Amino acid sequence: MNNKAFIIILLTIIIPKTFAQVAEDSLKYIPVNNQINFLSTRFNKQLNTYFLNTGFLYNKRINKFLFNLSENYNSTFTRSIERSTRDEHVFKLSGSYTLNQKLRIGAAVINKIYSDSRKIEINQASSSNATIFGVINPFKQIIISPFLGYSNNRQIGESNNGLLYGAEAYINNLRLSNFNIISKLKFKNEDIFPRKNTQRFYNFSVINNFNENVANYINIKYLQDRKDFYFTADSITAKQFGIVNNIQSRIETSNLLQDKLRYDKLFNIFSMNLEGNVNWRSIDRNTKYHSLLILSPSIFDTKIDELKAALVSSIKYHSKIFTGTFRFSHSERDEKHLTKNLKGARDILYEERSKLESRKNNNSVRNEASLFGIINFSKSDILGFSFYQNKLTYNTPSINNYDDRDVLLSIIRLRYTKIISPFFDIFINTQGTYNHLVYIYSEKSSNNNVNRILSLEAGGNYHGSFVKSSNKFEVAANYTVYDFEALTPDFRSYSFRQYTATDSTSIKISNDFSFIHFGYIKLSEQGDLKWASFSTRPTRYLQEIFSIPKFQINYYNILFSLGLRYYSLITYNFNGLKKVVSSSYKSIAPLSEITYSITNKLNINFYGWYEFITMRNGIHKQQANLTLQMNWNF
Repeated sequence: MNNKAFIIILLTIIIPKTFAQVAEDSLKYIPVNNQINFLSTRFNKQLNTYFLNTGFLYNKRINKFLFNLSENYNSTFTRSIERSTRDEHVFKLSGSYTLNQKLRIGAAVINKIYSDSRKIEINQASSSNATIFGVINPFKQIIISPFLGYSNNRQIGESNNGLLYGAEAYINNLRLSNFNIISKLKFKNEDIFPRKNTQRFYNFSVINNFNENVANYINIKYLQDRKDFYFTADSITAKQFGIVNNIQSRIETSNLLQDKLRYDKLFNIFSMNLEGNVNWRSIDRNTKYHSLLILSPSIFDTKIDELKAALVSSIKYHSKIFTGTFRFSHSERDEKHLTKNLKGARDILYEERSKLESRKNNNSVRNEASLFGIINFSKSDILGFSFYQNKLTYNTPSINNYDDRDVLLSIIRLRYTKIISPFFDIFINTQGTYNHLVYIYSEKSSNNNVNRILSLEAGGNYHGSFVKSSNKFEVAANYTVYDFEALTPDFRSYSFRQYTATDSTSIKISNDFSFIHFGYIKLSEQGDLKWASFSTRPTRYLQEIFSIPKFQINYYNILFSLGLRYYSLITYNFNGLKKVVSSSYKSIAPLSEITYSITNKLNINFYGWYEFITMRNGIHKQQANLTLQMNWNF
């Protein structure tokens, strides 16, 4: 049997009947991409939250030995009325030895720990496993890796042990005639009695290049992931079966079939893409211990089935003066919630749960169209425009669900840019948004509304040898009008208007010394709206100011910054037309930043400020904010 025949047979065997979406990094024993060694740590303190992240990855090859070590640690501490701590830690260690060009053997250890001080269903969990594995290269483009090991898994005080076994496979850029094939496969079982965790996935991609301008891309994916987890059993079930914790299995199965067709250089000015995809998914929940003594609909397990299909087409035109893209998509989605019956359970309870679940059934149809273009009137005059249209129809078959609605969204944008010189350009930009929400049934029609947003923005960018500055000014108006506000006093039409001025400037005083500023001013007004007469009655006013001026010194490989951070927020209510201060918040903080680039691959950064906060009624407080980060690629 020749190599090509063997490959074709292998592909035929491993292609399953159903297909689904798979994460690109799912393979654990087969290195798909070259990984860079690094050490990174980041500590951040903002307000009352402390966050620490540390990541480490090291790969080393010594003759026929390959060594891999990785660690990732995340810790979050929140200091409030109830202090909470959450920790996540993942440690991986593996080593392998190359026996020959087609066989490598090795061993791996993985440890995961999760801890949360909050009272949630699973606040303590850990898993540890050790495996031996082989990496087999029967052909240059094909890699197969079987593995076998032992696993210990612990959740909320329950510890389970058992075998861990499976295999991975990878086909990398296999050429068969005009076809280029990439495929990934994984089979994994974790038998930790009385629980069982499994994973199955398959990813098959084939590209057929008819010629340099025409190509067809087919993608088939399948994923099935089963997770068994403990949860505290209710008192009746615990007494009947003599248990403390019950077990629920969650099996998620996802399938995807996708086809893309690409045409380039049609008449030398057009390119076109056509795409179709179908995705069907299910989530199946199974509880191990059921007590029929519980006279409640909650004893039944449920299943969710979802089907999605989409068609997408786009065409692009390109010339010296105009470049534009038109895209249209049509998608449909259907979701069903099912109740699984129990032998011996009361029919009336099953019917009640079935009705509750069926209320969640829904289907939707979405149509989208977009147009984007750039017109180059000259080298210095550029007009950009875009238009987006979205229509959603959402239906619920149940007569007890009134969420049926139609949503229409339209967005149009125009931007004109004038390049005055190589150093200076100005722009003006306007955008309009129209959103109409209509509930079909009267039970929710009081939520029907039309939202209109209009914004106008103008600014400029200057890039000189010593001065660089970007400034923009924006006015925006947001009007929300309820269709039946006269009948529902709880819903009132309102307006929100805002003026924003933003500045980002840097001044180079010398080669190593500069001044940098970033800041903005926002003035906002909210009020009741009468759309018919287009009149408003202001109810709330906000004044927000933010500014960071700082000096920056570059000394060899060290960058020092020293400045001031200012933030102010004042809110006003209205007594008639007179503004009355409602609340105020002002923060002034010295700020510093140090970045030390020891080498091109190693740098340390410190950024922090110490706030002196003043609030209304004479309340004063002080608060430190800090970020410390180190990155080392080696």
